[in-house]
Amino acid sequence: MGKIIFHQKSAAKNVKPGSEAGFSYIETIISMVILTVGLLGALSGTTFSLLYAQQSEKKTRAKEIAGSIIENVFAIRDIQSQDGLAISGFDAVQIKSGDNAGIFMDGWFPVREGSGADGIYGTADDSCAAGASCTGAPIVPGYDRKIEIIDIVENGVVRKRRINVSVRYRTNGLKTEQETISTIIANLPIN
Repeated sequence: MGKIIFHQKSAAKNVKPGSEAGFSYIETIISMVILTVGLLGALSGTTFSLLYAQQSEKKTRAKEIAGSIIENVFAIRDIQSQDGLAISGFDAVQIKSGDNAGIFMDGWFPVREGSGADGIYGTADDSCAAGASCTGAPIVPGYDRKIEIIDIVENGVVRKRRINVSVRYRTNGLKTEQETISTIIANLPIN
């Protein structure tokens, strides 16, 4: 019978006696550079994600503000003069000009937290410059709004109006964005 002999090969075959096996300084520095690049990439990705989330939040709020003003316009149209309000009906849904019945102001104004004395957002009583205190309501920082009302004439009569509500906001102090919601309202007969 033959004998089987197993030989173990030394893992440190080429290592000279008295020297230590391990990483050199250059290998350590290269691994640190690779780790640093990876960490910086992860950090920049996280920062971008946070900035995008903040911008998305501001965009959503701007759309909510514009939608709320559009709802107010429909509410004004639907309020009937028999309710005893001076601001009621289709005629009130106009830009205030001269002696018309319009209650909205033309141009950009800060968005305010309060609705003014008439209880309706975006009307003349809460449309004043940033430094003015027209309602005592504080300004929503970073948001301005503009309401455009355009008559649609059919057969010489205004029966519809196009409403454009734009809200602009600043993102990260660098750029101004704008959200606009548009609709058409009609002068519906009430029985």
